[in-house]
Amino acid sequence: MNQEEKIRPEYEDEIDLMDYVKVIIKRKRLILTIFLGSAIVAGVFSFMMAKVYKIDTSLEVGRIGSSMIEAPGQVIEKIKGDVYGIFIREKLEILEQDYPKIKTENPKDTRLMNIKIESSETEKAKNILKKFNSLILAEHQEKIENKKELIEKDIKTAEEKIKLVESDIEKTKNKIKPVENDIKRVENKIEYTKEEKENLEDKVEALEEVLVYEQTPGTQFALFDAKEKLAAKSKEIENLYLTINSLVRSKEDLEVKINSLKTSIENLNSQINSLKASLDNIKPTKVIKTPTVSENPVAPNKKLNIAIAGILGLFVGIFWAFGKEWWENSKLKMG
Repeated sequence: MNQEEKIRPEYEDEIDLMDYVKVIIKRKRLILTIFLGSAIVAGVFSFMMAKVYKIDTSLEVGRIGSSMIEAPGQVIEKIKGDVYGIFIREKLEILEQDYPKIKTENPKDTRLMNIKIESSETEKAKNILKKFNSLILAEHQEKIENKKELIEKDIKTAEEKIKLVESDIEKTKNKIKPVENDIKRVENKIEYTKEEKENLEDKVEALEEVLVYEQTPGTQFALFDAKEKLAAKSKEIENLYLTINSLVRSKEDLEVKINSLKTSIENLNSQINSLKASLDNIKPTKVIKTPTVSENPVAPNKKLNIAIAGILGLFVGIFWAFGKEWWENSKLKMG
């Protein structure tokens, strides 16, 4: 007896499992009926449900030069914030509760924007997406026009600056000519003064020779006076050279200023060329894909619905079978 008790627990799970299998086999018609019924009902409802299609459109955000007119992420945020939706509902006379959910996407590292709607009302969805496109295109075109106006204004300002700088160059050049004349005049004066100095040197030399033989007050005074004039001429020549150096520096400063002004003109011309290149490189936002309805509906997924309903029906059938078996066994025990 004890041995039987030891053996029984080892086979208890197997016996229980066999009981479950017997119940399933016994109630297979019930289980199969519920399984098929669920699948059929799901299939009927799937066929009766309105077909939902994907309606989508794609835009490429334009650019001015190397900068985008507007980041795709910003446009998407405005779509999510219903900035455009308010105007679209008013224009198409759509109630807010009838307005479909708008889905957006910006593929990484691209200027593309994908906008889509899943709806059974395909024409209504297409009209909504067309309005989205027209609003975004109009908004971006306005940004382009404003940017073009600013660029053209900057070009005009740069051109006016060039005229002012060219005028400064001419004025500076006009200042150089008098300086050159002054330099020439001082150089001539130096030459003349050098001749006077040489004459004085000769006079001093002659008086010194005379003074050796004739020590008269007149000769001594003449020698003293000549030496004084010679020293004054030497000082005058030194001052004239200083004046020339000062005039040369003034001329060099003016030439440096002219070169600096010419560099400013080159920079302004480069700026103008860059601005003109930006104008030539304007690419407006364009519709890459017009609102298009998918060939096949995205919902309802009949096969998936039938499969899910069948699996649920199978579980319900098995649960019901075991529940019925338990109920009948309980009635027998009570009877």
